[in-house]
Amino acid sequence: MYKNWKKVGALFLVVTLVTVSLSACIGGGEEETTTPAPTEPAPPTYNELPANMDAAWKTYFENTDFDGDGILYPSDQYLGRDDATVDFAAKTGGVYRSMGAEISDFDPIDVTDTASDTIVSKIFSGLVQYVPGTTDPMPDVAVAWEVNAEGTVYIFYLREGLTFTNGEALTAEDIVFSWDRLANPVYASARINFLTDYVDSYEAVSDYVFKITLKNSFAPFLTLMTYTCFHILPKDYVSSSEVVGATADEGVEKNWIDFPVGSGPWMLKEYVSGDHITIEANKTYWAGRPYLDEMRTKFTEEEDTIVQAWKAGQVDICGVPTPYWEEFNDLYKDKLVTTSELATFWIFFNCEAWPFENKAIRQAVTSGIERASVLDTLFKGRFMPAHGSLPPGIFGFSQELYDSYAWTYDSDKANQILDDAGVLDTDGDGYREYQGKKLKMELSSYVSNTWKDAAVVWTANLADIGIELTYQQYDFGTIIQMADEGTYTLLTLGWIADYPDPENFFIMFETKQIPDPNSTRYSDPQVDAWIDDLRTNPNIEERRQLAYNVEQKLQEDCPMVWFFHSRRTVAIHDWLHGRLSGAMGAHVEKQLGMWLDADRRNL
Repeated sequence: MYKNWKKVGALFLVVTLVTVSLSACIGGGEEETTTPAPTEPAPPTYNELPANMDAAWKTYFENTDFDGDGILYPSDQYLGRDDATVDFAAKTGGVYRSMGAEISDFDPIDVTDTASDTIVSKIFSGLVQYVPGTTDPMPDVAVAWEVNAEGTVYIFYLREGLTFTNGEALTAEDIVFSWDRLANPVYASARINFLTDYVDSYEAVSDYVFKITLKNSFAPFLTLMTYTCFHILPKDYVSSSEVVGATADEGVEKNWIDFPVGSGPWMLKEYVSGDHITIEANKTYWAGRPYLDEMRTKFTEEEDTIVQAWKAGQVDICGVPTPYWEEFNDLYKDKLVTTSELATFWIFFNCEAWPFENKAIRQAVTSGIERASVLDTLFKGRFMPAHGSLPPGIFGFSQELYDSYAWTYDSDKANQILDDAGVLDTDGDGYREYQGKKLKMELSSYVSNTWKDAAVVWTANLADIGIELTYQQYDFGTIIQMADEGTYTLLTLGWIADYPDPENFFIMFETKQIPDPNSTRYSDPQVDAWIDDLRTNPNIEERRQLAYNVEQKLQEDCPMVWFFHSRRTVAIHDWLHGRLSGAMGAHVEKQLGMWLDADRRNL
């Protein structure tokens, strides 16, 4: 995740070791494979492709089945659902009930947390969305797009006739307005760089044509467009309710924020700060209304409260906190659903500072600490050991490199590496010296009993190879400051994908990204060149090879101790069906196809 505010979100996942945000799971039941034709009137078809668009791109859209239901895109009435199973009479109605963290903001350019994104991604829409349950892009407000040969100019054709939920027509001017807000420093969006780093210009060519010119070709651009900050607000409604200051210090007064209006499949019904939020179905949504009438979240982050509510049937889903791991696997195993996430957690080496400017010492420490046993015991076996920066499920992940990783725990190997590097114990005190100093270092982490227990194991491991390890906990803010300022030796952090592309992980190793997000201070000219090529190269197989090259070099250079890739486990009651989550998490899903058994709809 990009910038410091994103690192905090990554840290919170590990600190809690509990899935209270209820944001990643898959449907708890099977939908019917054959059903009667929908009994509700079908919505208008908004998939008509512009007659004047590029012929090759038009052919692409005419021959693509984005959501895998066997229906080519122009005829796909319910994009994002299997048209053959759509049955409003059998599945419509009811309230989905959950508990989780309170939202922090309704403004798409300011959302930095999963709880808020869960709501905002349903109220608002962007040009592009994910194919449900995947990390592949497909049309949303844009009915189609075309890209020039250089990959620098994108033309998006908008669906004609779309409206916001207040009845205002959605046009390209609304997109210009929304992007202007993101780009304006007065709004102080934490995601402003997602626009300014890549986009040179944008304009409304007409009411239904939006043109973007990039500074340079950027291969993951379409998936970047799925990000919350690019969602579209109604220009007239929002602009008439905002007082925009002249400077970032003056800021913006957003008088619309209590009544957000979007073009997504859900609308805000009620928000009671500190208590709950309810969103309701947009019955005129262009791809067909959601089955559910409402989605309601009661605000609490008390894991015991959530678990007991789930056991009592008061909520439909809950995360499985680590203290309850054995109980849920014993009593509710058939209700558990686990989803892999595009995330990696690790221990940073400060590659600019003593002693980790020395690659051999980094390799020795990496080989010298047990990770698999710690994951199996302290972390309850919930997560997958990491052997590199890229998580499984992301483009560019190599199973070959994962399986051939050379730096798993091996105390004898670690000792040999240090011996060969001349890092020896010359005074007989049991600890080696490097450059005339005792090889002693601190592992710094945020406050966590789990990390504290892991440090006990690692302290003993490193003592076996002649290194003295101390351990100290700090609050989140201090950890982030230490990472940015380089005032650490070893430090625990993590990264969750902003968009599903290896480039988003590799920016942590680019020289130009020091100190943020490249907090390890790792620098290698060849790696820089590969990452830059990966960023701009449109050829899929060449990009795959570039990702392989970068990951292989990083494995060898050990700028981090790769620790684990997270997985999210939730418990889902049998009466809830059709809930989707891909590797990016359930919070990005529109959940059009989620439905309840008939006897659960009037609770």
